[in-house]
Amino acid sequence: MRRDLFRSHLKSALVVLFLGFVRLSGATSADDPATLLHGSIDEILSIAYSGHGTGNLPARVRPALEKCVAFDLVTRQAMGPGWRQFSATDQKRVTDLFSELLIRTYSARVVGTQRPKIVYGTPTDLAPDRREFPTRVIPTTGNEPVAVVYRMIRLPTGWRIYDMLIEGVSFVANYRAQFDEIIQKGGAPAVIRALETKLAASG
Repeated sequence: MRRDLFRSHLKSALVVLFLGFVRLSGATSADDPATLLHGSIDEILSIAYSGHGTGNLPARVRPALEKCVAFDLVTRQAMGPGWRQFSATDQKRVTDLFSELLIRTYSARVVGTQRPKIVYGTPTDLAPDRREFPTRVIPTTGNEPVAVVYRMIRLPTGWRIYDMLIEGVSFVANYRAQFDEIIQKGGAPAVIRALETKLAASG
């Protein structure tokens, strides 16, 4: 039930996932997580609502996402403790596949009829190098607002998104629950097969 609720809210909040992924206009935006988060609205929503649909949206948003999301960290967290069992080659393959899956899955659902309104809350410091940004997505279709919290971390390359919570449910934790059993049964090869299957199904 909790997972179904998560997925239901996820569909409403998919646009917001991309709101956290901003173009880097220079060192200033990379060093300021709020600028990184807020600046993504103009870039990503401009792409999503450009009238070109979702046909090549993954390819169009990929460069911005790769600059602003710590895909390697997100993947490592989603795999959990089992990640340490993977060889370096398997880790790279899993990261590549998982990143592609995320980009495709959400790109396919980003475009709607009207841009939603995003309300930003007060950020909270989780640690000297980690910060949490609460937001609310206000749909223009009359649906209920959705609470989305971004967790960002300061890396040598600047601030990056490493997790988000939708209605209190961690994106990373949700995927980890799915992969734990796969890793226990078949290790990295099983994870790679599962991701390849998901990608094939996503078109």
